[in-house]
Amino acid sequence: MRAKSILVLALILAGCGSTPKPAEPPRLRAALEAESDGARRYSRGDFSMAERRFDEAMRLFASIDDASGRTRNLLHLARTRLARGHAEAALDLLNAADPGAGPGPALDALLLKAQAQLALARDADAQQSLVAAADRCGAACPQAASLHLLQARAALAGKRPQEALAHADSALKLLRDSGEAIETANAWRMIAAARLAGGDAAGALPAAEAALGIDRRLALPEKIASNWLLIGDIRRKVGAGDTAAAYRRALEVADAARLGDIAASATQALADLGKTGVPAR
Repeated sequence: MRAKSILVLALILAGCGSTPKPAEPPRLRAALEAESDGARRYSRGDFSMAERRFDEAMRLFASIDDASGRTRNLLHLARTRLARGHAEAALDLLNAADPGAGPGPALDALLLKAQAQLALARDADAQQSLVAAADRCGAACPQAASLHLLQARAALAGKRPQEALAHADSALKLLRDSGEAIETANAWRMIAAARLAGGDAAGALPAAEAALGIDRRLALPEKIASNWLLIGDIRRKVGAGDTAAAYRRALEVADAARLGDIAASATQALADLGKTGVPAR
C-alpha cells in the first residue's frame, strides 16, 4: 500500500510540475476538425461530403483571419470539385479567390486551374496556366511530376503525342521510389495513351496494364474502368480478338460504381464493335 501511495503522489507531483498544453480556441478546433474530416472523406471517395467539410473549414479559417488555413482549404475544395467532375465550379472558385502569396499554394492553384481548363477543353487557357506553373516550379519542385503529367495531358489534347510521351516519361522517372501510387498509375496511363496516339499500340499495352495493376491495388473504380477502356482501344487498334472483353470489363466496373460517363463510353465502344462485325457479347 505504501508503494502504491508513493506512486500516486509522484504522479500528482509530476502533473503539477508540468506545463499544461494550452487549449485550442473552439473556432480553430472546429476548423481543424472540419478539414481533417474532409480529408478522410476525400480519401474514401466521399467527395460530396468532403466538399461540404472543406467549405466549412475554409469559412471557419476565414472568420478567424487565418489566411494560410483558408487558402489550404480553398485548394482542397477546388480539388474536390474537380474529383466530382465539376470543373467549371472549381475554376470559378480559383478565379474568384487569391490563392495567397506563398510559392507552394500559388503553384498548386495554377496546376488545379490548368486541370480544370483541360477538363473544359480550354486548351489555350490551360497552356498559359502551365507556362506560369513551369516558371514557378523552376528546375525542380515537389510538384514537378504533377506538372509534367498536366503538360503531357495538354500535349495529347493538342495532338502532340511525342511531346506528351516525353512529359509522361519525365513524370514517371520523378515518381520512381516515391511511394505516390496514384500519380505513378496516372503516369503509366498517360504513357499508354501517348504511345497509342503516336501509333505504337503494341508498346502502349504494357503501360496500360501497369496502370491497371496499381489502380486495382488502390481499389479505385473510376481509374480501373478508365484503364479497361484504354486497353480496349489498344486491343482494337492491334486487331486483338479480346477487344470486346476489355470494354465489357469497363462497363461492368462502371455500372457497379455508378460511373455514368464511363459506362456510356463503354456501351458506345461495344456498339461500334458490333457495327464492324466483331461480336460485342
